[in-house]
Amino acid sequence: MSISQLSGQERLRATQAIAALRGNAVGATPATTGVARQPDAVSISDAARSLASAQKSIASTPDVREDRVAALKAAIANGSYSVNSRTLATSILSGSDVR
Repeated sequence: MSISQLSGQERLRATQAIAALRGNAVGATPATTGVARQPDAVSISDAARSLASAQKSIASTPDVREDRVAALKAAIANGSYSVNSRTLATSILSGSDVR
């Protein structure tokens, strides 16, 4: 199969056909279609705004409460920190399925 060159007339028709297709495309400008397009708009609900605000607050809060950790370290270092073993055992068992 051989491919032949287009003549000037055929090239002109092909160019006009492509231009016509582009003019009828979905993204055609209003000047070529005669239809005025409305601008896109987005609205965010109040619930979405509240959620975004809560996520920002959580993101800005540190994962570790440094003041609490410092107080516990100081209590352990000076020997004043004590643990009630019964309360600790109850707390551990309440988080598991063992009874």
